[in-house]
Amino acid sequence: MFSEAGFLVASAKNTHRNAAQARAPLSPGCVSMNREARTEVKLPTPKRAGGSESSDRGGFSEGSDRLNYRWLSSVRCHFRRALKISALTVAMAFSVSSSAYAAAFTLAGPLAITGSETGNPGVIGTLLPVGLPSSLSDTIHLSTGDVSFVTNDVVVFALFLSAGSTAVDKIGVGANSIPLVPNPLGAGSFNAGGAEAPGGITVASFTTLTAAFDYAANNLTEGETTQNLFVTYSPAGSALSIGSFVNISISSGTNFTVQTTLVPEPSTALLVGAGLMGLGLRRRSTR
Repeated sequence: MFSEAGFLVASAKNTHRNAAQARAPLSPGCVSMNREARTEVKLPTPKRAGGSESSDRGGFSEGSDRLNYRWLSSVRCHFRRALKISALTVAMAFSVSSSAYAAAFTLAGPLAITGSETGNPGVIGTLLPVGLPSSLSDTIHLSTGDVSFVTNDVVVFALFLSAGSTAVDKIGVGANSIPLVPNPLGAGSFNAGGAEAPGGITVASFTTLTAAFDYAANNLTEGETTQNLFVTYSPAGSALSIGSFVNISISSGTNFTVQTTLVPEPSTALLVGAGLMGLGLRRRSTR
C-alpha cells in the first residue's frame, strides 16, 4: 500500500511530466499527441505550379470554355463554307452541264474577222460574245422553231462590221459537241444589241444541223451590228458544253467559215465568279 506521502510524491511527478509534455513542441512522429493537439494541426493545401488547387480548377474551367468556344466557331465557319460551296456547285451544275436544266453559252471571246481568212471576200469585223436579255420574257424580234430557253441549250452572239467591210447577206451557225452532234431546234434575234434584224430565219434540223439568219433583203453593212442572235439545241443540259466548237459561216456573195469555242454566257459567268470571289474573301477573313 502507498502511504499518503508516497501518493503525494507520485501525483507531483505526474503533474510535472504532463506540464513538460504540454510545453514541448509537437512532433509529427509523436504517438502520444492528445486530442486537443491533434485538432490544432492543419494539413497544407495541395498546390500545383502556378496556384492552389482551387485556382487551378478555375483556370482549367476557363481554358475549357475557351476551347469549346473556338471549336464551335470553327464548326460554324466550316458549315457556312460547306453551304456556300454546295450552293455554288448547284448553280454551276444548273447553268453549265446539268442533264436536267438548259444551259446558256456564248463565244469564248471577241473573234476578229480580218479579211485574210480562207474564202473571205472582204468582210472585216468582230463576232461578239453577248449575254441573255435581262429577262427571258423580253421581246424576240424574229424567231422560228422551238426557241425555249428552259427546255433547250442556247448559244447567243452578235456580229459587228468594221469600216471598209463588204456587206453581209447571210450568217449560218452550227455547233459541234463530241461525241454528240447537237441538233438545232430553233433560232431567233432579240430586240437588244445592234439595230439590224434578219429578214428571215431557217433551221435545218437533222440535215445540215445549222441555223441561218438571212440579211439578203437588207444587207448588214459597215458600222452596223446585228441584233443579239441565238440558236437553241436539244437535248437540254447535254447538247452543248464548255469548249464545244461552234462554226459560224458568213456570206458576202460567197461563204467563208470561222470557228471558236463556247463558254457560259456573261451573266452566268459573273454569277459563278462572284460566288468564287466571295468564298475566297470569306476564307481570308476567317484566318
